[in-house]
Amino acid sequence: MSEPNWYAILGIQSNASAAEIKTAFRKLAHQYHPDKHQNPMYAEQFKQIKKAYEILGNASRKLQYDRSVSLQKNHAFVAPALLQVSEIMHYFLAFEREMKLADIRFLNYDRIKWKFNYAFGMPHVLLAIQNATKEVQDDILVRQLYCLSFLPYRDYVPCLQILKQCFTNQDQIKKIELATKEKKREAQWNRLQIPLVAFISLLLCLGIYWLVK
Repeated sequence: MSEPNWYAILGIQSNASAAEIKTAFRKLAHQYHPDKHQNPMYAEQFKQIKKAYEILGNASRKLQYDRSVSLQKNHAFVAPALLQVSEIMHYFLAFEREMKLADIRFLNYDRIKWKFNYAFGMPHVLLAIQNATKEVQDDILVRQLYCLSFLPYRDYVPCLQILKQCFTNQDQIKKIELATKEKKREAQWNRLQIPLVAFISLLLCLGIYWLVK
């Protein structure tokens, strides 16, 4: 998987000066510092912000990162910046298309979580979604719920907790809670399937045994 786009995490362009990088870091660090928020989502975002500045604020590490990005542009996938709402919507649309084409027998759960966390780990993505129209928010939420539905319950619930921090409209919260309940029922049924099949098989074997006896 590609390395995060550290410029995007700080909400700046790749040609930003050292002063602009420092200013962006200070602004976001002040806004998302764990001492100011009890929300665990903010703590994770602060870690990303800090990591971004550790790389971009250090001249040698920044040069090394810029070189790796340059190679990625020529040979591989480059992590999107997601600086505009249109880019965010396109990212989630592509994510949904990828899941629709995926073979469920060979799903990569780590990739699904990475795709989700990559976007929601960027502070400006959260703000952009919250400032978008309800129509855009609903569109993003529906696509995310679909993509996350492929995850097992243990991985699904933490992701939905992040969505609940992002989407605050009551109708949206209800959709998330309903999705959680449905996934829980699915997980409970999956746990019951094996012992249930084993029990039915045992009854069939006993029935056949008494018929032929």
